[in-house]
Amino acid sequence: MRLWKGTLTSSGVFLFQMGWGDLGAFGEPSKETPNLDQMAAEGMLFLDFYTASPLCSPSRAALLTGRLPVRNGFYTTNGHARNAYTPQDIVGGIPDSELLLPELLKKAGYTNKIIGKWHLGHRPQFHPLRHGEKNPFFDAYSLGLIFFPSLIPFILRYYEDFKIDLKTGESNLTQLYLQEALDFISKQQASQQPFFLYWAIDATHAPVYASKQFLGTSQRGLYGDAVREIDDSVGKILKHLQQLGISENTFVFFTSDNGAALISAPKQGGSNGPFLCGKQTTFEGGMREPAIAWWPGHIPAGGVSHQLGSVMDLFSTSLSLAGLQPPSDRQIDGIDLLPVILQGKLIDRPIFYYRGNELMAVRAGLYKAHYWTWSNSWEEHSKVMAQGPGILGTDRKEISFSLPPTKSIQHRTALVPPKSTETRRGKNNEGKTVENALWLWERG
Repeated sequence: MRLWKGTLTSSGVFLFQMGWGDLGAFGEPSKETPNLDQMAAEGMLFLDFYTASPLCSPSRAALLTGRLPVRNGFYTTNGHARNAYTPQDIVGGIPDSELLLPELLKKAGYTNKIIGKWHLGHRPQFHPLRHGEKNPFFDAYSLGLIFFPSLIPFILRYYEDFKIDLKTGESNLTQLYLQEALDFISKQQASQQPFFLYWAIDATHAPVYASKQFLGTSQRGLYGDAVREIDDSVGKILKHLQQLGISENTFVFFTSDNGAALISAPKQGGSNGPFLCGKQTTFEGGMREPAIAWWPGHIPAGGVSHQLGSVMDLFSTSLSLAGLQPPSDRQIDGIDLLPVILQGKLIDRPIFYYRGNELMAVRAGLYKAHYWTWSNSWEEHSKVMAQGPGILGTDRKEISFSLPPTKSIQHRTALVPPKSTETRRGKNNEGKTVENALWLWERG
């Protein structure tokens, strides 16, 4: 059953590499993101939203397929529990057997465009046109390639051609991406064509860059300059939708592909707020992301949700908005968030934390169980995994869930005092402050 009966003119996903604590709406003290903060004030803030991997490529593959990396083929098998872009036996990109979101949206008459970072394959057989994208203008950062929509065949250029000054961080690339988005939206609105825009800007990914007018304007250095320019660009896109009179028929979602890269800090790394570690780790700082849903006239302003969400949910939610059903011939891990967004419901579901092909942790409700943190030995890890992983619910009852890709577990674990905490204070599903909301459990 569809939760709304209107006609969705357009939808957009804005995906960046930012930390949970990079936005003013999430507590960043410098308050340098007024447009994103306004977007949050006009829409719904998700405080418990996750990526599917602590690394760029697998999380982007998960968003566009609605499936965990261990299902869609974007995980490593050539180094145990190591972060990598693809398995060793897949050279170059996303498997052709995967169904991508824009490919399915075409069935509902949508024109689809990706602007920015693709990162799911630079070889011709892995280009997004193979999966339904039109007019590609994107940066596959792994090789720094730009594909120009006006040139056929594609002409590949390295990012240095855009004069990213690695000493000062100056580049006009975000402005090019912004103008491309505004032009695309205007063209589709003029032709009354429904569209899907995937705007994936990489200015906050090392090498971090910003255009001249933003350089030196942030209290947070070059990274803050890049964030400010992205914030300004988001504001201009949302204002453009409003000026064209299509904002109430446009669903927009802002989030990140992984946590801030602390290895690039302080000059080229962001903030993960109160959470431990960052990109490339399965601690909260690596996988919990800022997330905002915006849909004027449909999403009540100032909403805050404690729903456990995932980038994979954007796949199922976008299909639902378009009146389509997810593919039935494969396991889809993303859920439809419309009941959460439009009705304020909470859907019971676990969050799986994978690093490569290894399940590192699981969150259920307020609690998170770590099976391996890289701080304990492989021998200890193997012993624990052999016993079967278990999760505790908040009411100390036994719960069960599907363990990707094929196993099902149902195991009881005794409550024990926390070994350490990732955050000492948090909110429960009723919005009340509780101590030790996320605990790193030892087995009892």
